[in-house]
Amino acid sequence: MKRPKDPAFDFKTAAITKGEITQVVTANGNLTPVIDVQVGSQVSGIITNILVDFNSRVKLGDMLAQIDASTYEFALNQNKADLANAQAALELAQINAKRAEELYKNALISKSDYDTTIAALHQAEATVTTRQAQVEKAKVDLQRCTIYSPINGIVIDRAVTVGQTVAASFNTPKLFEIANDLSKMEIDAMVSEADVGGVEEGHPVTFTVDAFPTRQFHGAIKQVRYAPTTNQNVVTYTAVVAVNNDDLKLRPGMTANASIITAQHRDALKIPNAALRFRPPDNAILKPPTNSPPARGGSTGNATNATASAALSGDPPTPPWVAEGRQPNGVEEVRKWMDTLTPEQREAARRQFRERGGGGRGPGGDGGSASGRGFRGSSETVSRQEGPVTRTIYVLAQTRLPTGKEIEMAKPVTVKVGITDGSYTEVIDGLKEGDEVIAGVNLPVAATASAQAPQGSSPFGRGGPRGR
Repeated sequence: MKRPKDPAFDFKTAAITKGEITQVVTANGNLTPVIDVQVGSQVSGIITNILVDFNSRVKLGDMLAQIDASTYEFALNQNKADLANAQAALELAQINAKRAEELYKNALISKSDYDTTIAALHQAEATVTTRQAQVEKAKVDLQRCTIYSPINGIVIDRAVTVGQTVAASFNTPKLFEIANDLSKMEIDAMVSEADVGGVEEGHPVTFTVDAFPTRQFHGAIKQVRYAPTTNQNVVTYTAVVAVNNDDLKLRPGMTANASIITAQHRDALKIPNAALRFRPPDNAILKPPTNSPPARGGSTGNATNATASAALSGDPPTPPWVAEGRQPNGVEEVRKWMDTLTPEQREAARRQFRERGGGGRGPGGDGGSASGRGFRGSSETVSRQEGPVTRTIYVLAQTRLPTGKEIEMAKPVTVKVGITDGSYTEVIDGLKEGDEVIAGVNLPVAATASAQAPQGSSPFGRGGPRGR
């Protein structure tokens, strides 16, 4: 039986440096004026005159358009005539009431005849009041035939032309759209529910628009609205960004690709995110000394790699979170650890899990525990900490194999991390500037071939399954 070759790994390292880290939240939205008024018509008719066009600057009270007023002039004249008729009837009722009062005092008419005369007087007075209201309404309708500007601003849309008929029977038709001041604009940025917790009023914002792809514009969060928007089961919240547009380069409706700066630290220790994602093969991790007898040629005082002996015996190696005395960083870390095991080790790990009361199929399988409960004293639950997050990274460490050969292996180190910009993450504690961390590994051909060995064969070159 040939003994497998000593493992050798070509690690990729990166240095811890200092620099600026800016954490951003990305969102998209459209530019809109701060005050945007749609001017409509409350009366129906034919447009006879338009005095403004697109981009026209108007002031409060300026005339914008004229609607044919013939119908409303006729209605006003008719209501005036009805009012005059009602006033004449009121004069007659007043005379009759005065005469009836004298006759009633002299007992020449009955009480009922007198009451009837007084009631007719009150009816005539009410009729005059009604006719007066109709006249006032006709005047208002006639005035509404002239469309005036409600604000100072710029006409950004004109929806009608001369000769067009507008109908205001049910809905107010839109004639013009006026923006108050295009030097001050807003972005209604849609922020996902996963990111909205870090967005607050006053946060600076940088954004670009397709019209000026090389120019970066600036703004600030003005408001984060509580009302959610759901589109295809995706929940977003509107963050209003105040934008200064003094040069009028930005136009309403432009799509803005915004980056909301939620945190920014200068002179922060930076670690590449690849180092945080890196998980070395299990036989490349430097393990702490165990209570097992030392290997031939080895020493109990030196740290040894227990993975090879674990693989030969078929027992799963100690999970990294157990060796470091911490809880696993969620289900993903447990699953990645399970993926590094041989089929025999994976089955043994699940068997240990079931024997220790874990139930189900164990970590990495359906019904498994995210914390790896049942694995050699690992914690039963995973608690999510507030504040800095604890992560495990790997640094290079020299170790001596049972053969006496010294090689470089991956030593786990626990660090506290802060904000991230997507490429680098801030290190709060656990490392110092200049430290080298492992960001990747080039597996030798032999190790790659053994990792792809079919189930039932040994990755260590043995002639058959364990026990043969």
